[in-house]
Amino acid sequence: MISSIVLHILGTVYYKKKNSSFTNMYVVDKINEARILMKEQIESENPISPEELAAQLGLGYSWFRRMFKEYNGVSPAQYQLQQKLLRAKELLTGTNLNISEIAYSLKFENAGQFSTFFKKKEGVTPSKFRERAH
Repeated sequence: MISSIVLHILGTVYYKKKNSSFTNMYVVDKINEARILMKEQIESENPISPEELAAQLGLGYSWFRRMFKEYNGVSPAQYQLQQKLLRAKELLTGTNLNISEIAYSLKFENAGQFSTFFKKKEGVTPSKFRERAH
């Protein structure tokens, strides 16, 4: 848990340093707006796709994807997956929801799909992650 916090802090410092070179506030504002919308949509009934998000922001998808990736280091779709993983970790450590409930709240088809996603990204199953966190 502590190593995750340290990695998050280091990532934030790196992110701030890397992005201090972005001087076009229009780009930064649009990217930040997109990130906020993505975070808000993690558990929504109909999560927005990166293409729909670009259109909603009045941007062409190719330009949006390129600027987003340049600014964040990952594509919008990968960013959404990262946010989903972070939310899964929060739910696993901060609630008593079972794995299936977490899977469905994050809009996975089933608990198996969620477990496969989680293990691929985190290296352990959601159950093992929860055990280690407690």
